[in-house]
Amino acid sequence: MNRLPHLILALTLALTLIGTACNDDSCFENGSSLPLAQCYMDDEQVTISGLTIMGIGAPGDSLLVDSSAIKEVYLPLRASVNSTSFVLKRWGILDIEKVEFLDTLTIDYEAIEFFHSAECGAMYNFNIKRVTCTDNAIDSVTLLTTLITNAIAPSLRIHFTNLSQ
Repeated sequence: MNRLPHLILALTLALTLIGTACNDDSCFENGSSLPLAQCYMDDEQVTISGLTIMGIGAPGDSLLVDSSAIKEVYLPLRASVNSTSFVLKRWGILDIEKVEFLDTLTIDYEAIEFFHSAECGAMYNFNIKRVTCTDNAIDSVTLLTTLITNAIAPSLRIHFTNLSQ
């Protein structure tokens, strides 16, 4: 009878240790530091239909979005260079004809090595220096934060022109 409280205490301690050893809450769901770009039109977040996004000068396949309807998209940055550019292709109507509008979005940054933890490992954070774009189907780009980490939060707002007017 005397051993029962000690057995319960030992079992509780063992289960607590096992439970905390398997805990992965210290890592965010987003395993990489990627800027999250949201689509906006007339100061409201919208879904843009038929949008294609490709990386410029990226090794291998640079197609990120292929004629899809998107509300937001992660834009991967390369740690080996200080600038990454993307082509955004969108269809619109101009003088009753369907026309392809191409824009280039360029993000200039500094890659910063960052060791998160033993569970998450090392990664790069990015300090955004400047964002520029052409203005064919994009009205403007708003930078919401200059430090891109693996936190799940919007970083950019791409303000699109209403092409159906």
